[in-house]
Amino acid sequence: MEIGTFEHTYNNVISDAIFDTRDSEGWHLTFIKRASGDVLRIPIKKGYRFSITGIKEYDALIKYFGIGNGKGQFSIRDFVNHLDNQIPAQYRLSDNKRTTILKYNKLDNESDGIYPIGIKNWEVIHAKNPKLPEDKYHRTSKNLLKTKELYPDIYNATKDMDLTIMYGIDPGENTEKIKSGKIDYKN
Repeated sequence: MEIGTFEHTYNNVISDAIFDTRDSEGWHLTFIKRASGDVLRIPIKKGYRFSITGIKEYDALIKYFGIGNGKGQFSIRDFVNHLDNQIPAQYRLSDNKRTTILKYNKLDNESDGIYPIGIKNWEVIHAKNPKLPEDKYHRTSKNLLKTKELYPDIYNATKDMDLTIMYGIDPGENTEKIKSGKIDYKN
């Protein structure tokens, strides 16, 4: 997975943690505190190493988790070992967790929707409307990327087709059919 979330607890601070590997320039682990919504973002280097490089970043970690910063009160090594024990070995995202991720990092600017509610088959649309310009009205790369991020199974089934997956903020009558692959993509 390129992005995932899990619950993390440290020093009685409960957070939703988001691990994001989509940026080729560098990965990030973001903690969002449940009680207040405070955010702590930590860069992750190759080898899954924390990248806390300065006193400002160290102080942000200490403040976020309410840790004493006196000598012997905190060890990054102990924190990382504790974190390792809370990261799930495997998981499948629910739609509720997808919503959380999208609120943190929107996949597109046109739609907040995460639920597939319909499909436009541009090949059929062009066949029924021959006056439509051939160079217009096709699937966009943004729509394809959003589908790849949210629904890898739908992406794999449709990536070579000129289909636009329409997204809604709430599930529609076809949402479950589309997610399960039981909708006819050819019409």
